[in-house]
Amino acid sequence: MAELKTVLAIEPTNTAARNTLGFLYGEAGQFPLAAEQFQAVLRAQPDDASTLFNLGYIYQKQSRHLEAIEIFNTALQFNPSIDRAWFGLGISHAALGQHEMAISDFERAAKLQPMNPHALHELGMQHYALGDDEKLAQVIERLRQFDPKATRQLMQATTHEQTVKQD
Repeated sequence: MAELKTVLAIEPTNTAARNTLGFLYGEAGQFPLAAEQFQAVLRAQPDDASTLFNLGYIYQKQSRHLEAIEIFNTALQFNPSIDRAWFGLGISHAALGQHEMAISDFERAAKLQPMNPHALHELGMQHYALGDDEKLAQVIERLRQFDPKATRQLMQATTHEQTVKQD
C-alpha cells in the first residue's frame, strides 16, 4: 500500500494504482477507503465497468444494497456480460427480500457462467425462499451435473431430502 501511495503522490491520476489500492483496502476491510479510490477512478473513467463493479461490491459489503444495485446496474449498462455484476445484483436484491428480482439476476449470472456453483446455489436459495420446490429441484439437478459438493451444500441449506449420486 505504501508503494501505491507513493505512486499516487507522484502521479495522482494513475487509475491502475488507484484501482489496486482500492482492491487492497477492500481486502483489508477498509471499505470507505476502498470506495474513495474507486470513486476517484470513476471521476476519470465513468464508463469503467470493472471499477463500477468494484465500487458496487464495496457498497454491498457495507450493506448499502440500494446503492450497490444502482452501481451494478450502471456497470451492466456499459458491459452486460459481467457475470459477477449480475451475481452482485442478486445478492443485494435477496438481502432486500426482492427474491423474484434476485432469481432473474442469478439466472443471468448462471447463463453467462453455466458452471458457476455460487450463482446456482443462490438461485436455489431464492426458489427455496419463495417456496418453489419444483424450481429448487431443477436447480439441484442442474448443479448435480458438475458439482456434487455444492449440490450437497444447497440441499443441506434447504433441508432438501434428495441424495447426491456419488460418481
